[in-house]
Amino acid sequence: MNFPVKAREGKAYKTPDGKTVTVSDTMKKISNPNTQSEALGDLGVTINNYQLKIEFSETGNPYAEPDGDRTKVSDASTQTVTVELILDDPPPSTLKLQTQLSPFTQDSVNFFGSVTLETPDGEVRSIPMTGRGTVALEGKESGDIHAGIVTGGTCACFQQRAALVLAVAASSGAKSEQLNEIGEKLHTLNDNFHGRGEILDYTVEAAKTSQNNMPSYTKFMADRYSESQRSTLLQSVIETGKPNAVFYEKVRTKMTEEELEIDRETE
Repeated sequence: MNFPVKAREGKAYKTPDGKTVTVSDTMKKISNPNTQSEALGDLGVTINNYQLKIEFSETGNPYAEPDGDRTKVSDASTQTVTVELILDDPPPSTLKLQTQLSPFTQDSVNFFGSVTLETPDGEVRSIPMTGRGTVALEGKESGDIHAGIVTGGTCACFQQRAALVLAVAASSGAKSEQLNEIGEKLHTLNDNFHGRGEILDYTVEAAKTSQNNMPSYTKFMADRYSESQRSTLLQSVIETGKPNAVFYEKVRTKMTEEELEIDRETE
């Protein structure tokens, strides 16, 4: 089993007003000027003149100790972070955001989709979005209850929403240091519930960087780790352009046999 696996959508999530929605529905709405405000509300984003406010919640079984014990506690909990930014200028009445819902592969990593934004001064930036089944270059090969080498549905939902929130902020005119501030707050939730800090770091960088100057996630991780420090998965992707055998063993825990059969047939 070594055929390309398509990344799928993450789990549905709860909006601030208690609705259950899918990320794909939010992505469709945020690209449409007629429904963009509804999508912002579903993401917990409020824009009022110069003020941009983000309320981002995550629910799940957190780590016992994010920096130590990587098992999970038995009881689920909900945590919320809030970011309030003052922009230099009022954002455009309609933000320039386009989403891609079709899976794609970039430098040997399979993504669920992407969000492309244009800043108020006309710079275009693009953020790839991980999905369920993504080759998780940041993943731990053992000893981590959440952050394994195959992205699961809950992690995917969090990272997809993080990408959308950062894209909204950048298209509203948030400066790099303000995008960093959002990233730091999101890290609090990520570190407690998911342990996938490096794909979040990459997402923040993509929100700050011109599309033409942004490296792939594979290149980002190759630059971050010397060969002696790389996981066997990361080294396999860099050297062979494919994930290793362990990835294909683990991917069966995140994907259905029907999904894998579709991917095998369409290779």
